[in-house]
Amino acid sequence: MDERQRRAFLRLMLGATMNDVHMQIAALCELGALPLDTDIDAVIKDLGLDGPGIDPTTADPDEMIQEVQKIVKMLLGYGARMPKELMLYVKNLVFLDGAIARLAPDLDIFAEITQISMYFAQTHGEKLFAEVGFDPAAFQIDLTGVKDSIGLDRSVDRFTYRDLQERRELIKTRFEKRGIN
Repeated sequence: MDERQRRAFLRLMLGATMNDVHMQIAALCELGALPLDTDIDAVIKDLGLDGPGIDPTTADPDEMIQEVQKIVKMLLGYGARMPKELMLYVKNLVFLDGAIARLAPDLDIFAEITQISMYFAQTHGEKLFAEVGFDPAAFQIDLTGVKDSIGLDRSVDRFTYRDLQERRELIKTRFEKRGIN
């Protein structure tokens, strides 16, 4: 990654940790996933990123498919694409997912995100925040976006990888019952 991409990626991670959707979409624009002139507020509104998510374990499979199709169509309408750097990041997340499933299924995902975020904020925060143009006094971990993305009640404080696997299995079963593979 060049310097601009590295800073944008740091903003993407910081935005995710703080549940700052605007910062995340802006970072995706800087990474080339969306055109630089994208109306960020319109994307947030159109994709419904300004409200709570849908619990995929209770949603109707057909409705979920329609919603995903609608989102993909909107993103393509905005000129979305998957830059190589983001694809490699997703590939690494898939690898990490498999490793955690085998080696640490009782890992508390929320505790790990918090611990890693705090480590970087305390150890490298001043430099990282300066590089991305962020006020360190405004840093506060907010896992609401993470919880929303998997359809969890916002009051949930502990969520293990095993819990995630159970939710995935439930969703898979619901799709199979509807004949959707």
